Amino acid sequence: MVSNSYIDNLYDRYCIYYNTSRNVNILNESIDICAHFNDVQGRTFITQKDIIDSFETNEICYVKKVDNIELSSVITFTEFLKKAVDTFVQPKRDHMCTYITGVLVTNSPLDDNIIQYVKKFKHSKSYFFSLHGWSEIRLLVINPDIEKIITNKPGKKVIKFYKF
Repeated sequence: MVSNSYIDNLYDRYCIYYNTSRNVNILNESIDICAHFNDVQGRTFITQKDIIDSFETNEICYVKKVDNIELSSVITFTEFLKKAVDTFVQPKRDHMCTYITGVLVTNSPLDDNIIQYVKKFKHSKSYFFSLHGWSEIRLLVINPDIEKIITNKPGKKVIKFYKF
């Protein structure tokens, strides 16, 4: 599968549940797909106005196509994801969690340094002793030519969505 057709297929999947945009520039980084999902859950007592508690879950996905992937480009992308956490996560009383999912799509071969870096990468942040929630980065590197997906540990939870 060619990376352009995989990105188009991924965009169609995102459009079902996410607010999506294509070819955007975020924090001086050109992103092929930006998708945002927001879910607010709550419990009420007798009427809708008697709210006992509520919590909010967010996911922001950034998909970028890289022609020739190198370890330096993966490190640059993870630094972008860390900046996105600091910029776009808004912890507050009802915030439970925000997942930042970064997806790199490439047709070039993946060397062992990239695979080890992606598997060992982790970044999570707790806000106000977790009373205002937390954030976590999911990192995926996908090669549609050989149908290979490399993820970090949190990324394994969403790997089924990115299957071919």
